Amino acid sequence: MTTNRIKELFWELDKGSTKWSGYFDVYERHLKKFVGKAPRILEIGILGGGSIELWLKYFGPGTSVVGLDINEDCLKYEYNGDVKIVMGNQGDPAFWDEFLKTQNKFDIVIDDGSHVMIHQITTLNKVFPHIKEGGVYVCEDTHTSYWPQPWGGVFRGAGTFLEHSKRATDILNQQHFQGTPIAEESLAAYKNLYSVSFYNSMVVMEKEDLKHFGITDNKANVGRDL
Repeated sequence: MTTNRIKELFWELDKGSTKWSGYFDVYERHLKKFVGKAPRILEIGILGGGSIELWLKYFGPGTSVVGLDINEDCLKYEYNGDVKIVMGNQGDPAFWDEFLKTQNKFDIVIDDGSHVMIHQITTLNKVFPHIKEGGVYVCEDTHTSYWPQPWGGVFRGAGTFLEHSKRATDILNQQHFQGTPIAEESLAAYKNLYSVSFYNSMVVMEKEDLKHFGITDNKANVGRDL
């Protein structure tokens, strides 16, 4: 059986953390490429600080984490210069505008915050442009898209995070459209969106430099430089 390093570290944490068991394999699949690369991480929702501890141990020396929460008790998890804790409301667009002005781009963004629909959507729309090419955006606990108040979910509701994420698949394929184009602001916000992966209670979006994406044909010698 293949071992999962993230899962192993989770059970060794000193600080508290709660994860669905299925998350470990998803994280390993999408994030292992950053091990030893000193990634820059933004995590929304700190809880007991265990998740921050997990990422520092998993990715190794040089890793830096910016943790966002509304609970001032979480300020105690700021330490060693590797972890910066910021107080802010993820559902407030003005907060994101001001906060992101002060930040370099991130390699990894993890939304494990309020799980409220408008908060999840606002966070994705504001933060995705601030992810590096090659970076990864993760939203946990997307099952709240099916739960009513206070989360605001409803089965296949247009205003849920899952339906919002499904529409992102159109952006992936926008160059092939023959009908109504996607709004320019959406294309700008999700520039270089490379993939959207749906898992049980989890959505993962990846970003790449897509300027060389096009047709190749080995017999016609087309696209060799792509």
